[in-house]
Amino acid sequence: ISDGSGGWYIGGDFTQVGGQTRNRLARINSDGSLHAWNPDADGTVNTLELNSGVVYAGGAFNQIGGQARRKVAALDAATGAPTAWIGPDLINGTISTLKRSGSSIYVCGNFSYMGPDEPYGAAINTSTGAPNLAYLNPNGNVRAAIADGSGGWYIGGEFTQVGGQTRNYLARINSDGSLNAWNPDANSHVYTLALSGSTVYVGGAFGYIGGQSRSYLAALSASTGLATAWNPSPDYFVHTLAVSVSTVYAGGLFTYIGGQARNYLAALNATTGLATAWNPSANSFVNTLAVSGSTVYAGGNFTTVGGQYRGSI
Repeated sequence: ISDGSGGWYIGGDFTQVGGQTRNRLARINSDGSLHAWNPDADGTVNTLELNSGVVYAGGAFNQIGGQARRKVAALDAATGAPTAWIGPDLINGTISTLKRSGSSIYVCGNFSYMGPDEPYGAAINTSTGAPNLAYLNPNGNVRAAIADGSGGWYIGGEFTQVGGQTRNYLARINSDGSLNAWNPDANSHVYTLALSGSTVYVGGAFGYIGGQSRSYLAALSASTGLATAWNPSPDYFVHTLAVSVSTVYAGGLFTYIGGQARNYLAALNATTGLATAWNPSANSFVNTLAVSGSTVYAGGNFTTVGGQYRGSI
């Protein structure tokens, strides 16, 4: 995630960055050099969120910065030291995504117990660390969550029920924690979401969504959940999306998308769905994307991009 100063906070499975020890968390300066920030997590970091001088991290760790922090932690954005905030004791599983909104941190993943019985998704109070009374309670793993712009959330993953009601792999949560009527009814897993204006872009393993046949990638109405005419039709899974003005960047396992051969990474016209001339041609799959100005940052399993050696990022 951006550090707000032209650099980045990064999390993952790594133990070195730039030849120096950085266990699963690091900060990169705007010039590409390694920052001294070093929280030193003892397990995988899957997700990061920066808010009001605090970096929230979620994953599979049990200690961070020399302190006991089970799966979720709040870190000083300047020093990397854990704050006094301690989330609820996550008994098992991991956190795959988190977002802060107001006085809550929404955490999603494949855990099955957090304080009171709150499988797969919960809202944690940013002051007390206790789960709030309103929670998502899907019946399967949540892989993606984005704010809906109205205090609520779109969530996607491997669930088929939310709040006791049928929601196949996609749902919208209102700001009060209740379930919205929005229901695109995908027929398989959702891995990534992006919101641009009145359109929700969805990537995953599905072949049908929003009432239409759409292979692995679709654009949905943010209000009705119906699929738009936009249809790049990749030939395999889409793992990550990023939108910048009139372009939708996609990464995943595909080798064909938007009517063109594109290895694992592509730029698509947001109106037509056709691939643009932009073609980095990674040699293996892409898991995550971020856009900053005129630069696209990519992370994944690749070792070459655009004919140049680039190890994973």
